[in-house]
Amino acid sequence: MRRAFGLILLALGVFAIAGAVLLPTYVYPKLAKVPLDQDSTSVLEGTASKVLAVTDNGSGPVSAIRENAKLTATARVQANFAAPEMHQDTDYAVWLLAVQVTDDADGTVLSASKRQVCFDRRTAEGYEPHGESDPKCDTRSSYVTELKDKAEKDGQKPPETNDYKAQPGLNFKFPFGTEQKDYRVYDDNTGAAVTARYAGTETVNGIETYKFVQDIPDTKVAEKDVPGTLVGSDQATLKADLYYRGVNTMWVEPVTGIEVKQQQQQHQELRVGTTGSTTVVFDGTLAYNGKTISQMVDQINANKGKLEFLSSTGPLWLGIGGGVLIVAAVVLLARRRRAEPPAPPQRRRVPVGAGR
Repeated sequence: MRRAFGLILLALGVFAIAGAVLLPTYVYPKLAKVPLDQDSTSVLEGTASKVLAVTDNGSGPVSAIRENAKLTATARVQANFAAPEMHQDTDYAVWLLAVQVTDDADGTVLSASKRQVCFDRRTAEGYEPHGESDPKCDTRSSYVTELKDKAEKDGQKPPETNDYKAQPGLNFKFPFGTEQKDYRVYDDNTGAAVTARYAGTETVNGIETYKFVQDIPDTKVAEKDVPGTLVGSDQATLKADLYYRGVNTMWVEPVTGIEVKQQQQQHQELRVGTTGSTTVVFDGTLAYNGKTISQMVDQINANKGKLEFLSSTGPLWLGIGGGVLIVAAVVLLARRRRAEPPAPPQRRRVPVGAGR
């Protein structure tokens, strides 16, 4: 009975040790992926000391600089299941991001952008083919929508065209198991991956986060035809270069890689040729509102414990438990039964007269 019980404990111990090894090395990588089915909205709010507004009262577009405006940016992320990469057990997802910025005073749409990206579900890295013969993502699964400066007719929306290109760096989130190091994060305005440096830890709404700061230097991002009045010229229209610089700050929960909080400080200005003439068309700061931060916290609370069990707490307790079971089994199997006391010696009876 003791031997059978020892063998059972030994089997359970070996099973627990195997589980401690398999959870972080096999199960965790299989399950630590962003879901394919995504439809979420985040809202940023803030103010701008200056912002360009283009309105149309029926007689054509009118450009004007507004000052001290309260702004709301709404970002919606949706999965595109029409993309060829979106199938069961895929390691890549295709999500569409649409952002619209409005003036709270009258609802005027100040800017709108749209892009779609194919990215790694584990690392959140935008896919780059690097000349591979069998690329993981289709060339038309990642694009940035370009909006032309002018509509074909007054009162109409300017036409859109899709510029099919990879969007390298982190997209939408940080990787599962974010580390205290620098990461390259895709920046919408420059269309490039820019380093976000690790800047310490902070607590946001009770969640311990890693803080990352992305400092984007003065960069020419476009050349535009603008009204002369906007840049102090007597000409009806002329070409101007649009320059951008900014600081993006992200507070990331490291286990899930979710951005609990985000803040964007941006400055954009038009520069005309070599004259040195500049016109600020945006200078402001936007950040996640309270509702969006609460939504991020809810996502973290729903997933962090599961991920920690698979990557750390589960293997730890299984390893400890397995070790204890194996030791107990060895002790039981090594012990011998106590030897029974020897029987007392029997006296030999010799018959009377024997040996005579």
